[in-house]
Amino acid sequence: MLRATVLAIVMASITAVPGGPVAPARAAEYTLETSATYEVRPDDRQIAVTVDVTFTNTTPDPPDQFSVFDELKLAVHDQAIAIAASDADGDLTVSAAVEDEVNVATIALRGPVRFEETVELQLRYTLPDGDDPQLRVRPSLVIFPAWSFGSSGEVRVTLPEGYEVSVDGDTLRDRPTGFVSGPIADPTTWLALVTAVSEAGYASFPGAVPLGGGTADLQVRSFSDDEAWGERTLALLERALPVLEEEIGLPYPGVGELVVTQASGLNMTGIGEARSAAGSEILVAFDQPPFTVLHQVAHVWLSEDFVESRWIREGLASEVAERVAQRVELQAPYDPSEVAEREAESAFPLDAWSADAGAGGEAYGYAVSWSVAAEIRERVGEEALRAVLMRVSASVGPYQPADIASEAPAENGAKPTVPLTTRSFLDQLETVSGEDMTDIFRARVLSETDVALLDARAEARAAFEGLVAASEGWGAPDPVAGAMTAWSFEDAMVQIESARDWLSQREDLLVQLGRAGLSAPDRLQQAYRAHGGGADAQDELTGQRELAQSYIDTAEGVNAERSFVERVGLLAGADPAQQLRLANGRFADGDLTGSLDALRETQQLLASAEPAGIARLASAVLIVIVLLAAAVLLFRRRGSYTARR
Repeated sequence: MLRATVLAIVMASITAVPGGPVAPARAAEYTLETSATYEVRPDDRQIAVTVDVTFTNTTPDPPDQFSVFDELKLAVHDQAIAIAASDADGDLTVSAAVEDEVNVATIALRGPVRFEETVELQLRYTLPDGDDPQLRVRPSLVIFPAWSFGSSGEVRVTLPEGYEVSVDGDTLRDRPTGFVSGPIADPTTWLALVTAVSEAGYASFPGAVPLGGGTADLQVRSFSDDEAWGERTLALLERALPVLEEEIGLPYPGVGELVVTQASGLNMTGIGEARSAAGSEILVAFDQPPFTVLHQVAHVWLSEDFVESRWIREGLASEVAERVAQRVELQAPYDPSEVAEREAESAFPLDAWSADAGAGGEAYGYAVSWSVAAEIRERVGEEALRAVLMRVSASVGPYQPADIASEAPAENGAKPTVPLTTRSFLDQLETVSGEDMTDIFRARVLSETDVALLDARAEARAAFEGLVAASEGWGAPDPVAGAMTAWSFEDAMVQIESARDWLSQREDLLVQLGRAGLSAPDRLQQAYRAHGGGADAQDELTGQRELAQSYIDTAEGVNAERSFVERVGLLAGADPAQQLRLANGRFADGDLTGSLDALRETQQLLASAEPAGIARLASAVLIVIVLLAAAVLLFRRRGSYTARR
């Protein structure tokens, strides 16, 4: 690990005159000015470190003694090799050993340095490329820690052209002579992590993998001097992508070409998701294990558009990567429960995991998210987890029935209307599995504010389930489901009570409709689902009740005994029974206006039957009279004609 501070000088000594006593020197009574140069040689895979030292003894001589320094000790990098020192007269003896967990170079001075005397010398050593991820010296990538030495100093870093350089920690400024620190007042606290990436140092490995959601076109980009990484990663993706699609339970989102690029590690977040500035590449730090590739590619499915809460994205990505790793015979990088225990001092509710949690917070967040996701899977089962993701993909809310969207995810690449949050994740899990998950979420996930809502949530969920049962297949109204989803439980309880009252009135209406021989139109259920027990639903209920009563009254009139005159009145007109059947059909179709028109027509026919009958009878009598008169007249004419003959 990179040390935050380094040792500048360890000790000097006071040497007595011959035969005299020896006493320790007072620690700060010297000056040690340094100028350190880190010459990066990527082609040679090494960094040449040169430290020019000017040392002055400022410790006054004690009585009858001499204050002298006969050696200097400076902290050097753990990987330092070929350590050497010299002054103007030639080489000096130098040795290296670990003292108090610090690698210390001890330089034997050519002679004792007395009070107010000054010596100049140079310390040199080499930092070679190796396996340490914080010391890498290759043509494609250079990473190393640079520090200063002595009681004051400066640092210079030189690199060949063609590198993009970034510095974490203390500042190095780009100058024509290289990257320079300027004066450093306290070298023991100065530290810079230098990263240099070659501008043209990549090799590409294309591939294609057929998946259920379409073919995944791949391009793996590795450092040109690490092609083995590219070959391994492409082979891993070709094996793992079908397994990832199967384990997540959603079709490949079809994001275009999937580019996975080996990266320097700068600004990487461990196994977490990382993308290029353009957003089209998945970046995998060079020092990460293959498991990280699986985790980061899982974010193609578990993206920010799909899952809003960070801990869910990271936890599910690690959990599914663990399952995929087992199937492709890879080892997980660590046991998340052990890391969580080690980083317990950094604990926080997972739903509050921010991007600036610090090193300990990041380690805790990744480990505990993984642990919680694994615990959830153990509790509800893999199929329930997949069903939750399918519902989110299809924009199915957490308070819609459990069997909705269990087999039909949204179209490839489609984004859910509302990304998954911690609240909706808990609700979806309990809806799909029927398991109480609040103990897991209460312990490590929810904020104090949300924990305080859990009791009200439990009461509201019980009332919600009672409402759904009372609806007899009509489900829950959208406003109630919306209030439950928003965790507005007081509003939800008020709306549930209103909806229960409406359902009670609905039962009375259904009895009334059954007695009348009417079928409830779909619009009654639609009004309930859209408005619950609200004013619009009440208006619908009232309108159908009044129309049903009008139908009953009209049907009684149609079926009543009629006088001879009424029957005569209806003989040649429209059939009231036919009009009543028309009203019934229109009612069942939800055309209440048309049904009411048919009832009014029926009522008008019934009301006009007697007058119409009288009119028809009168007309018939008149016709008979006319016919009789005509017959008499005709008979008389015939009699007159016969007499004349």
